[in-house]
Amino acid sequence: MIQSVHQSLPLPDEFPEDLRSRRALLLRELGYADDDYSGLAAAVMRLSDFYVNHPEKSSPWHEKWAQAAYLAYYLPLNWWRACGVIGRGQEVGFFDGFEHLVDFGSGLGSMGFGFRHQGIKSSSHSYIERAPQAIDLHRRLLGDSDSAVVWSSEPPRGGFKPSTLLTLSYSLTELERLPGWMLGADGLLIMEPSTKDDSRRLLSIRADLLNQGWNIWGPCTHSKPCPMLESGERDWCHDRFLWRQPDWLRRLEEHMPIKNGTLPCSWIMMRKDKNRDHSGNLGRVTGDRLEFKGFAKQMICRGDEREFMSWQRRDYRKKYPVIERGALVSIDSDIEKKGNELRVKPSGS
Repeated sequence: MIQSVHQSLPLPDEFPEDLRSRRALLLRELGYADDDYSGLAAAVMRLSDFYVNHPEKSSPWHEKWAQAAYLAYYLPLNWWRACGVIGRGQEVGFFDGFEHLVDFGSGLGSMGFGFRHQGIKSSSHSYIERAPQAIDLHRRLLGDSDSAVVWSSEPPRGGFKPSTLLTLSYSLTELERLPGWMLGADGLLIMEPSTKDDSRRLLSIRADLLNQGWNIWGPCTHSKPCPMLESGERDWCHDRFLWRQPDWLRRLEEHMPIKNGTLPCSWIMMRKDKNRDHSGNLGRVTGDRLEFKGFAKQMICRGDEREFMSWQRRDYRKKYPVIERGALVSIDSDIEKKGNELRVKPSGS
């Protein structure tokens, strides 16, 4: 039997009202109404084209149209993604014991706002951001809600305080590798786009950190070599969150070729100070269900082999189970295995 342990935690239905109202005020100051969907969509597409055409350049925070694009679109999208990834960590107790949070390349603070929404508190929260325009917008989005926040443009001198978690959200793409100073933290949470290149880079970082004595907490349920990284260039590991897209974001996307019916991303969570118990027979669903003549299968990861859950049509009459990508599942030790398939029988679970 394969039984669900955790389906994806439901993402929030709406962007926090205090952030929406401050976001609207900042957009007006930049010359945009928050319901100017056509104008905001043009700014978003201009920023998207910038990243496509100039991947090596820093984000154009000095441009008002770029600030509007970040506020209108990327801030809320990355906030929803952050809530999903943080929820994955809460499922396994990853955040227990951390006292200090440091966010590198913090931008407008989507990760910090995600921690606040998910109820994760800390003794201090520091943001490392070089763009003064991003820091100013972030301060004003926060308002008076968090007076203990500190910003800086450089890494902390003298290293991190004990029990510090360092987070990186869509900022690793600007780095060739993790700088040595980052390894002074006790924990790392890295969230990146769901592209093949970004994901496989995360898998390589995972392998390097495991070799240096770090402990993997997620998405992996094991500390063995990654089967996707080892099996060739065609596979990459990414998550996907289901959400109820709000009307105001849907109306914005009506003016763009970009659509976000779901929210994909890649992520890893690792700790240096504490190991996760990998003794249980848990797996993480890492693929979407694929249907074939006579059976269906879905990729699952629980070790260094590429494996699939599979359901035979004769057992299910094509009413196959729906298991979300990213879900944690428990697997009976005596489950029937044929080749790389774990044959799942009907059980009512």
